[in-house]
Amino acid sequence: MTQLLEQVGSMTIRTAPLAATDAFTSLQAALPAIASPAATAYSRGRRWLILARRITPFAAVHFATLALPFVLFSWELVAACLFTYCFFMVGMAGWMHRYFSHRTFSTTRWFQFVLAFWAGCAAQRGTLWWAAHHRRHHAFAETVDDPHSPTVLNFWRSHLVWIFEDAHQPSNYKWVRDLARYPELRFLDRWYWIPPILYWCFFGALGAAWGVSKGVGASSGAWSMLVWGPVLGTVLAWHATFCINSVTHLWGRRRYDTGDDSRNVGWLSWINFGEGWHNNHHYYPHSANLGFHWWQIDPAYYLILMMQRLGLIWEVRKAPLKAVEGQVRRAKPRPEHIERG
Repeated sequence: MTQLLEQVGSMTIRTAPLAATDAFTSLQAALPAIASPAATAYSRGRRWLILARRITPFAAVHFATLALPFVLFSWELVAACLFTYCFFMVGMAGWMHRYFSHRTFSTTRWFQFVLAFWAGCAAQRGTLWWAAHHRRHHAFAETVDDPHSPTVLNFWRSHLVWIFEDAHQPSNYKWVRDLARYPELRFLDRWYWIPPILYWCFFGALGAAWGVSKGVGASSGAWSMLVWGPVLGTVLAWHATFCINSVTHLWGRRRYDTGDDSRNVGWLSWINFGEGWHNNHHYYPHSANLGFHWWQIDPAYYLILMMQRLGLIWEVRKAPLKAVEGQVRRAKPRPEHIERG
């Protein structure tokens, strides 16, 4: 850990003067026509407007966290933040990633919809969009076809800017034919803003009721609950998820030879529910458990096992002993994962 912190610190010192330049260059990459000398003033202006429309909701949620000093404080509000963060991270780590992207267990169609709605509350686009881009990442890791490789692009572009790029706006159903055959999943993918809006409305109503019960007023209670719960919880969950694209391909341990730069970052698994065991995952991606050993904490997998005990899911696939010992070939992508386009 000390060595890792020293590496990060030295890298920060070396790159600090270039951070703003790198961030702006990454932003220009989101809409190539902006930087094109041949582009007219009108086309450049139009492209900036498109980029602004994509970025504004994302930026607005971040800026809303600045309201924290101006709203109420209570341990109930802190609990709302922790609940939101955990609820979102389970949705992303357990359902969006391990189920929809890799199909590491089976479930019923109705519960599949519940999982898709649950994961959608985290405001990271639709299920089909997320799974399609993640499958492409595995098929072309660390190449120009990888949507978010920090070794090919740069830290900021892989961390979050790639989301706003033109090439990554559509949900390419070629990569998710197994999921796209369900109209309810296509609906949630198209109207991906519905789950987060409903989640925010629920917490607003909850906050109003809480404010009345505490004698501080419905309006004050609602705003406080929204800022502590959905706002702060969403921002924290966003960056905990984004760190998998950036941090776990730059720093950490490489237990297995995967042909890419995926790495295990143990401390990250404590905050993103087991996703930090990224080298394990790239070595054997069709396993529900990313922590291959008992000491590799993997909260999302523990919840999967609990769901299995309840009978809500079954056929939970786990990395075999040979995979844990590094004695099998790296799992190949499924057929639907290897199409370009």
